[in-house]
Amino acid sequence: MNRFVLAAVATTVSAGTAVAGGLDRSGQSVAAIFDPANTLSFGLSYVQPDLTGADTGGTGGSYDAGGDYANFGWSFTNAVNDRFSYAIIGDQPFGADILYNDDPTASNLGGTKADLSSNAVSFIGKYRFSERFSLFGGLRAERAGGEITLNGLAYQAALGARGLGQALSRAAASGDPLSAGVLQSVGASAPQALAGVAVGSPQTQALEQQLRSNPSFAQSLDAIQAFTSTGGYDVVIEQDWGLGLTFGAAYEIPEIALRLAVTYHSEVTHDTTGNETSILFGGTTLSNDLSFASPQSVNIEFQTGIAEDTLLLAGLRWADWGDFDVIPKLLGSDLANIDDSYRWSLGVARRFNENLVGLATIIYEKDRGTDTVTPLGPTDGQIGVSLGARYTSGNLNISGGINYTKLGDAYAGVANQPVALFEDNSAIGIGLKVAYEF
Repeated sequence: MNRFVLAAVATTVSAGTAVAGGLDRSGQSVAAIFDPANTLSFGLSYVQPDLTGADTGGTGGSYDAGGDYANFGWSFTNAVNDRFSYAIIGDQPFGADILYNDDPTASNLGGTKADLSSNAVSFIGKYRFSERFSLFGGLRAERAGGEITLNGLAYQAALGARGLGQALSRAAASGDPLSAGVLQSVGASAPQALAGVAVGSPQTQALEQQLRSNPSFAQSLDAIQAFTSTGGYDVVIEQDWGLGLTFGAAYEIPEIALRLAVTYHSEVTHDTTGNETSILFGGTTLSNDLSFASPQSVNIEFQTGIAEDTLLLAGLRWADWGDFDVIPKLLGSDLANIDDSYRWSLGVARRFNENLVGLATIIYEKDRGTDTVTPLGPTDGQIGVSLGARYTSGNLNISGGINYTKLGDAYAGVANQPVALFEDNSAIGIGLKVAYEF
């Protein structure tokens, strides 16, 4: 009984996790380590988000920001003897496909985009101490990189205000009377006033003229006010391989199909190159070292028989996105300000006959309770339903699933200020998995 549902579970969970918290894609399950020896499997999921939003503050921008994407995974499981087995697992654990499709010169986030991808291969060994208890662990090699563009009036205001403020402070400290006078006149409202200057607001025209009386500030203002029309800020993060660890433990009672598996994935550090381009830095591409780490995570997966041919399944995944920082040298601020994600699932699997298994799962991710979220993932929490089935013919198993997820409303923020509201959004995912036991 404990084996019949695994393929169906993997497929429907794959379709659901594709719209999970942070930049999560695959969910990093190592359930393949429990497959029978000599089992080869391939899985594919496809996700179509409906992710629409509109500017706050009267700028009028509107967006259909979510791009469709596919996620691929595979595994091979074998046994060395009756106690030691292993699995080689390939997945695409993290990613982002976002494009704010509006005019950057007339909207808060127009032209902002993220195209991030990752691929991982894990080698997991499992040692069975007894019929009920086993330990597993191994190495994970992960390749990650991509491109992020920040554009639109909100980024022009935030980056321009920061740059002007830093330049004024440096000049005032060196004895420049104009800079000292400007800082004294704007006082605590300096961030708002300088943001207005950065976007050429009529309300701050007098301050802009005052700054332009200094040729160096005039040159800086010309660059800042050309930010949106020249592509904003762009960084290409070169693909890089890194190594991490995976380890865990499982407790099983085969007679009632019970299994509790707890898996820890370490963070994976990537030391790569960031190629930054912006008129704020002279308009040329500048390359610098860039380090970031994909997050550590914990998966808890549980199943138990509750009736003849019926399983109860539950899961929890925590991912440490709060410590995920990508800070290019010239930009000097975090590209991915994301909070930790906690994701629960609860499902029931039913075997209808020796060939057919069905599964229904509810998936819930708690909202983070923050005022704003990163524009790279403008949702906060979710609830979804997955339905799946598995058909068995001899040694061949074919599984399919579909997931519908209601995405939580959120304000996309820049410099901790809400700039666009995303509400009433959803995503549909479908998954297919084929497994063959040789």
